[in-house]
Amino acid sequence: MAATAHEIANLAIAHLGGRALTSLQNDSTQQAASIRKWWNPEAVTPVYTALDETLRAHPWNFATARKRQTVTYHTLTGTAVTDSSGLIKITHAGHGYATGDRVYVKDVQGVTVANGQWYVTVINSSNFTLDDSVFAGTYTSATGSVVGIPQFAYDFQHTPPTDCLRPISINADGGQNEDDGSDFLLEKGVILCDDETINLKYIQRITDITKYPADFVTAFSYLLASYIASDTAGSSGRAIELHQFFTKAAAPPAKARDANEGKGRRITPFDDSQVVLSRGGYSL
Repeated sequence: MAATAHEIANLAIAHLGGRALTSLQNDSTQQAASIRKWWNPEAVTPVYTALDETLRAHPWNFATARKRQTVTYHTLTGTAVTDSSGLIKITHAGHGYATGDRVYVKDVQGVTVANGQWYVTVINSSNFTLDDSVFAGTYTSATGSVVGIPQFAYDFQHTPPTDCLRPISINADGGQNEDDGSDFLLEKGVILCDDETINLKYIQRITDITKYPADFVTAFSYLLASYIASDTAGSSGRAIELHQFFTKAAAPPAKARDANEGKGRRITPFDDSQVVLSRGGYSL
């Protein structure tokens, strides 16, 4: 049977030997106030600080989500590509770029030299030039598109879903094996990578308490208890002990159980691998 917010709060307080709450929202004790400070799913503006930390600590199966997404380009219209004193000028109303930003231009016809990655110099909110470009050709009206990209090191950037707490992998094979995925970096809330389209696997903020498995509830309650102890007794040894219990005692068993809920894809050995040859009594 799924736990309730009231029961999770009382479990956290029980770890401290405290008195059970009669109401998470209305109880006036210091411990109740501390819980509401770090986790208050029933407030007008919900608080999920402690919940988010627990979810981010491990790729829990119940909180793992997948999404396929592609970079969204801005389509150029009209006479969008013109000659500006020998430089290529792009007209795109409300582009939002700043001088020094980098963009990727593609599918321009006629002035094909515009296609590629460029640093830009902004003229105004509707126009910018491509640094070190040389205009050549006759532009085919209403062709091409543009998108902002990272200033260096990566080719594309993606905005994660609003419920994403932490990316796990992009373009990995799936299952429990994530090492084969593409390299990426989460920076200022944006995923930087070299892939135009990504299969994103991420930790999702799950606020439906009925979805929480029992071992997650246990781990979560110990983290809450450590917050309560810190609020009520300062940076006490008890607070540190409870947080260590969360990381070393509560979370690992939950992680072990969670990791076993699934099976990674089996990779068949090559015919000349040592594994296959040893079965037949051969060696290289």
